[in-house]
Amino acid sequence: GGAAAVEWGDDAVMFAMALSSVYKESTMADVNMDAVLLNGYIAVWQFLACLPSAIPAALAQGMAVEDIPANTINGFRCYMGQDSIVNSTNPSLDDHCASSRVDVNVYLGFNVMYNILMILILKYGSANIMFMALTLMVPMGNVAFSLPWVPGHQDLTPFDYSGLFVILGGLVTYRFGGSLARLCGLGGGQRDDDL
Repeated sequence: GGAAAVEWGDDAVMFAMALSSVYKESTMADVNMDAVLLNGYIAVWQFLACLPSAIPAALAQGMAVEDIPANTINGFRCYMGQDSIVNSTNPSLDDHCASSRVDVNVYLGFNVMYNILMILILKYGSANIMFMALTLMVPMGNVAFSLPWVPGHQDLTPFDYSGLFVILGGLVTYRFGGSLARLCGLGGGQRDDDL
C-alpha cells in the first residue's frame, strides 16, 4: 500500500540524485561554471519539474487534486504571516504563521548554502566524496539531536552507538582500506588517491 509507494518514491529520488551527482561531476570537469549559477539553473528546472509532480505527491498523501491550488494559496498566506486554519476544536492544530517568514527564509538560506557546498564538493572533489560526506551526516545528526540543549533531544542508546560504529567503520574502511591492505601485504586494489 502506501508504505511501499513511499519507499519506492524514496528509492527513485535517491537514484535520481545519484545520477544527477555523477552528471554534474562529469559536466563540471569539462566546463568552468560558477557553483551559484549552476545552483540557479538547477532550481529553475526543479521548480518546473515539481509542477507536474504535485499531482502524484498529493495523491500519495491522500489529498484531493482539486485541493492543490487552495493549499498552495494557504501556504503563501502563511508565509506572509496570515493564519488559514483558526478556531479549530483543537488549538494545537491551528496555524502558527507569525514567524513563518523568518523560519522559511532561514531554511532557504541554509538550503542554498548546503546545495552550493555540494556542488563545490562535486567540482573540486567527486561524487564519491560527496556521498561519503552525506553518509557522515547521519552519525553527526544523531549526536547533534542527543545534545541536552536541542529541543526534543533523546539520549543515545546502545543501538545508536552500534549504528554509529558500523557507519563510521564502513567509511574508514572504504576510504583507507586499500592503504591498510597494502601496508599489511594483502595485495593491491584501488589507490586511495583515486577516490
